Amino acid sequence: MNMKIKTGAFALALTIVANVTPAQYLPASHLATRWWQWALETPASENPLTDTTGQFGAVNQSGRVWFLAGNPSGTTVRTITVPSGKALFFPILNVFDVEDGIAVGGGRLFLVPKPVQVAQEFFSKVIATATGLSREVDGSPVPITTANLEQSTPFSLHLPADNILGVLAGVYYPAVDSGYYVLLPPLSAGQHTIHWAGSLTFFSLSLDVTYNITVP
Repeated sequence: MNMKIKTGAFALALTIVANVTPAQYLPASHLATRWWQWALETPASENPLTDTTGQFGAVNQSGRVWFLAGNPSGTTVRTITVPSGKALFFPILNVFDVEDGIAVGGGRLFLVPKPVQVAQEFFSKVIATATGLSREVDGSPVPITTANLEQSTPFSLHLPADNILGVLAGVYYPAVDSGYYVLLPPLSAGQHTIHWAGSLTFFSLSLDVTYNITVP
């Protein structure tokens, strides 16, 4: 058994935009790891990826960077409040794979030789089928390019019993990901709209996500 997870807007990559420099924030690979841990370690009952309104947008958020979630597929519109001074990090499209895991209590779930290599070969094929990537900030389009493409270093996932993947609780390692991600500088006070969309033909998956954001 292994887990190969597609994620409509479970994507990741970094764009350097006005007033954001690598020195100010963690590298994209680290932010991607934290994004996945935030997205997958949060219980299904309040998970941001399946949130249809934005009611769970603040769950498990901390630090200088605020994460935005995509969806498994389809169209989602969320309304949230983001504290002032928070940069925003989110995927346009992404995918992750984990080829090894140990269940709570110590039982081996699965074991694959060369798990990182196997995972990287898989998601390289998947992310190569990304198409139609777009994003807009307050109505202004910003291109998504290869500069947004990120590949994480191996990381671990501590999945609770109530997880959105529907797998046994436990520690899954090594997990790796690839995707197109965006890092935005803190928004000014007021109302803002962020919209993104894209497709993965490998999974016949398309997503369209809109965030209506209030910054106090």
